Amino acid sequence: MQGKEENRERQALRRRRRVRQLLGAVVCFLVVVGAVSLVRSGVGLMAAVFDDTDEREAYAARINTLVALDPVPFNELSEANVPTLLNAAIWDSIDTENVEYERDESGSMYLPTLDIDRTLAALYGPDFKPTYETFEDHGMTFQYVPEKQAFLLPVTSAISDYSPLVTRIQRESGGVQRVTVGYVSPFGTSGEFDPNATLAPVKYQDYLFRRGDDGNYYLYAIVESETRADASSGASAPAAAGETADPQSALLNALSETPASSSSAVASDAAPASDAAA
Repeated sequence: MQGKEENRERQALRRRRRVRQLLGAVVCFLVVVGAVSLVRSGVGLMAAVFDDTDEREAYAARINTLVALDPVPFNELSEANVPTLLNAAIWDSIDTENVEYERDESGSMYLPTLDIDRTLAALYGPDFKPTYETFEDHGMTFQYVPEKQAFLLPVTSAISDYSPLVTRIQRESGGVQRVTVGYVSPFGTSGEFDPNATLAPVKYQDYLFRRGDDGNYYLYAIVESETRADASSGASAPAAAGETADPQSALLNALSETPASSSSAVASDAAPASDAAA
């Protein structure tokens, strides 16, 4: 009788041991699954933290028209070619939905300097206030009309030389962001517009933005970049500023097909120039 009870106790002990082993295996499995999920979540979170695609596209949109005019590099705004900065700001200031712009007898549009003030302040900061007067840039004349506090826009506009491809944003001391910009050209080796041209940067420039008192970053310099264009990319130098090898609309259609990272706003931002020229 005592032997049977001992046998039953041993069997019960084995069952309890198996249950504990099974529970231990289940717990270990859940721990491993949880650890894997945690690692995956962490990797995804880190990837999201370091993915600056949206920021690069935002910078490309801000400087799209300026890059198109290929400004001469400068270390401070006081050294910049102000006519080119104004030229870009004028086209960026046009509200294509505003049908109430005043026009002269030939149909040319007056663009109020108040609109240009806002555009300049958004890119260069509120302290950048150039003197408004008639100027020439890229083969175009912009007539300033003091009594209207406006520029009379030229009937024609220059074809864009480049579109921007922002490849890197580097944080530096002093609240500076160094934005490396690839200049993408839609022109073939002959210097004429080529819809099949390789859309690879032909050169790079660094655009330097400094954080203002309001927390926003404003452009204060354009300098030569350490990044170099790939000589085997097949891209070539653009046509000279002011040349009109092909219709403006054909160029804009081609630029709208550039990669997303070069800013989806390429065509829409350049459109005001063609609208104003109509």
